[in-house]
Amino acid sequence: MSRRVRHASSLLALGAIATIAILFVGGLSHATGAAAPCAARTITTYRAAALSVARHIAGGERGGTAVERALKTIESDRVLAAALAAGDSAAVHAQMLVLLYNHEHIVRIRVLRGGRLVDDVGGPFVLAPVRGLLRQGGRVVGSFLMSIQDDMGYRLLLARLAGVHSVITYNGQTVMRDLTVGPRQLGAASVRVGTTRYLVASLRIGRFPSGTLRVYVLLAAPPASMAHVPCDQVRADELAGVARNAYEEALGGQQIARALHTIARAATLRAALATGDYATADQVIRSLVRSGGFARLRVFARGHLVAEAGSSRELIAPVSRPLRDDAGKVYGRALFTAQSAHGYADLAHFLTGEPVLVRSGRLQLAGTFAGPPSLPRSGALDYGGVSYRVASFAGERFPSGPLRVYVLIPTRS
Repeated sequence: MSRRVRHASSLLALGAIATIAILFVGGLSHATGAAAPCAARTITTYRAAALSVARHIAGGERGGTAVERALKTIESDRVLAAALAAGDSAAVHAQMLVLLYNHEHIVRIRVLRGGRLVDDVGGPFVLAPVRGLLRQGGRVVGSFLMSIQDDMGYRLLLARLAGVHSVITYNGQTVMRDLTVGPRQLGAASVRVGTTRYLVASLRIGRFPSGTLRVYVLLAAPPASMAHVPCDQVRADELAGVARNAYEEALGGQQIARALHTIARAATLRAALATGDYATADQVIRSLVRSGGFARLRVFARGHLVAEAGSSRELIAPVSRPLRDDAGKVYGRALFTAQSAHGYADLAHFLTGEPVLVRSGRLQLAGTFAGPPSLPRSGALDYGGVSYRVASFAGERFPSGPLRVYVLIPTRS
């Protein structure tokens, strides 16, 4: 996702957020009257909520700033365009490899000239191709297909963010799966694997370079108690679970692992803290933050804060880890985060497709629109002339303090 989770790249523009905020300014009341229980529609509602998240994640692989940045990088590559125009296939191949490993997570590139394939580099199982043009002096000299996601990456995002299993197929044949079940078993609305019953839904995603992949999404059936709450509450609870997954990714995902590895490798920092050279420690911390991976980083030694750098915006999901030398001896502590409140709110909104508010008590740190002074942790809410169902979970503000994330589902009347 950016995870990054990197799917935070597919975000609402600030102008759109402001417009929504204006539209929703108004009165507040807790909804009255009991809505009918979801009953027989529970399974359908629960499955549809999970499938909508899978669609949003797939959509992020074809749009958003990450895709736009990769497209612009390739389209503006003069070396590639010149090599293609000159018919220098070796130079084309060399520059494609440069683009493939330029840290923009481009996973495959396919270059064509006059509609004929010139070269194709990258992984074998790739989805969501996006097309662009290569120009030299304003003249089109060729085209390309590129993707920022492979089948494995999408499958892992479904598992980590949507909390579902998946089976990816092409022309009825399994390409990748994380449950031992085949396409022939997935035609029904549910399937039993071992002792677990899974609900089954599916969507189609473009295959690289052509064709269509069918992705089966499998999620454990909801508890029977969900049948007793309104369908909009079923949807709210399921999507709040997805928002929670995204929050937990900010606490222990790949970006956090990379950040911890970066700190562990900072030998200069270790030496500075050991000798009490806090001026050098401060310089190292600022350098680490500038290199990326940290929204804010604090380092403590002997129980005291000795260096700090990073964003002054509202931040969430603090991670605290002891700093150890090669012998395992603790020489300090790092407190950091990779996630801003606004970045997280936009990511959670993108994943769920519904309004998300991040609050610390009555203070709203970030959100899809300006919310009411107070919200129920779960249940019905009327605000600004709109009826909602609310679900929420607790988190932590950086550097400390209570936090609660609310997902609001406009009720379907």
